[in-house]
Amino acid sequence: MIVKDGLEFHAAELRKMPGIEGWLPARVPEKIANRINTRGKFIATDTAATEIRFVTEAPVLRLSLSALKPEFGPDQLEIRIFYGDFQFQTHWLEPGRVTTIQFNPPGILRNGIREEFLRRGPGIGFAPNVCRVLSQRGGLIYCGIETFGYALRPPERSEKPEKTCLFYGSSITNSTLDGYPSVACGRLGTDLINLGLSGSCHIEPVLADWMASLENWDLAVFELGINMLAESFSPEEFRFRTDHLLDAFTSRHPEKDLVLITVLPSYFRNAFRREPLEKDLDGAFCGILRELYIKYRQRGKLHLLEGDALLDDPRLLGADFLHPKNPGHAVMGLKLAEKLKTLL
Repeated sequence: MIVKDGLEFHAAELRKMPGIEGWLPARVPEKIANRINTRGKFIATDTAATEIRFVTEAPVLRLSLSALKPEFGPDQLEIRIFYGDFQFQTHWLEPGRVTTIQFNPPGILRNGIREEFLRRGPGIGFAPNVCRVLSQRGGLIYCGIETFGYALRPPERSEKPEKTCLFYGSSITNSTLDGYPSVACGRLGTDLINLGLSGSCHIEPVLADWMASLENWDLAVFELGINMLAESFSPEEFRFRTDHLLDAFTSRHPEKDLVLITVLPSYFRNAFRREPLEKDLDGAFCGILRELYIKYRQRGKLHLLEGDALLDDPRLLGADFLHPKNPGHAVMGLKLAEKLKTLL
């Protein structure tokens, strides 16, 4: 947890960007990000699913934010403000310009709704007095906050979920706030650490070791293979890197549940193609994941989930026949939540 100006930043570190006012909540420390693949260095600055969290009795707030231009889609960065688990407002930030958002906390949550409908028991989800500012894909930059003399503090442990899920994977994992990790964690009432790396999930040992060194999570989900298929990594290299990842996690966290997802359905799968690919790397990678599951399941609490069980209809994919769109992410997230419920 990082605390600055009475705010909690749900990120790995606060990074000062050259020539830019404010602080960027980075998901991966710079010293680790600088040692992975070229695209990964860039994507590690993506603030997707990072949060700014705080509690205050102030009746009006001014929050000053800026942004880096998102890689794809609109030129502006979307942020969402939640109180507890309830979405309150959506705002769009213009890159390179400080935007000050003024808002009044929603009185209906504080005064009009019975407590049992705001939070599903102690530790399930966020307490409704916790203001959460969530970032979409792009770069959120914190510049300052004004509470007009009212006290400001980070949330207490009892005001946050008891459990935290860590996710690592491709752009399918490093998705929007409507992506399957956010849907699953929202359904379960858990916190989310999203370490997906769009187009750059290459499972480098240095990144695997850093992730395994983290202690602030209870369950980890690994969605592996798609990006290494796209870069034509050999099955041998995929096996070596995945083996290292599982060895690091099961060695350090034998008591924690780990979920390994086989490669999700896509155009890499010969069954979908009019003309099959010469090398069936999709099949080879899925086979490797199943073999490594057998190898490591006795050492720790490793579970295998077939990608086809999560994404059970190819029509849930977008027109690129690779990325699920929002309905696909919703289906995947709800299905995954049902699988994880018994583990948590």
